[in-house]
Amino acid sequence: MFSRILLVVAVTVVMLGCTGMGSSVERKPGTFTSVTFPVISDLWVDGTVQLATKNKNGCGNFSKNMLPHNEESDLNVDLENVDLEGSQDIFFHISRADAQVECNKFGIFYANKGNEYFLNLETKNKQCEISLTEKTPNGKQARIKTFPVHVSMVDGIKVCQSKDKLY
Repeated sequence: MFSRILLVVAVTVVMLGCTGMGSSVERKPGTFTSVTFPVISDLWVDGTVQLATKNKNGCGNFSKNMLPHNEESDLNVDLENVDLEGSQDIFFHISRADAQVECNKFGIFYANKGNEYFLNLETKNKQCEISLTEKTPNGKQARIKTFPVHVSMVDGIKVCQSKDKLY
């Protein structure tokens, strides 16, 4: 009887251990498109991360803030709206504040299907600097440009490439 109970406990422990091991699934490069925002919680007091997909009119609507308040690891967001032709313009808003500087940056970049993007915001000499790196499925990394956009002063949600389409 005791050996059966011991066997049941052992099997249960092994089963619980196996379910925890399968929780992080590696994805094959090129099978997804994503953007990663580094989260450095001990340096930044507050922050916002918002994304929008450009529509046919050259505008989009920002999502709600995707940045959790107590995040301890980088924020990785899948770009599911990258179209079947393989690319999509993505608007972004990233803001952070530390004890000395408040950064609030908006822009747009061209996302290619299957690539990974890393958007970094940091301060240098009390100035906000943004950098965007693109990683292709074969592992090649290169810094790419972001371009300025116009954001509605009314709601802060609508964003456009052209100011005349904003209102």
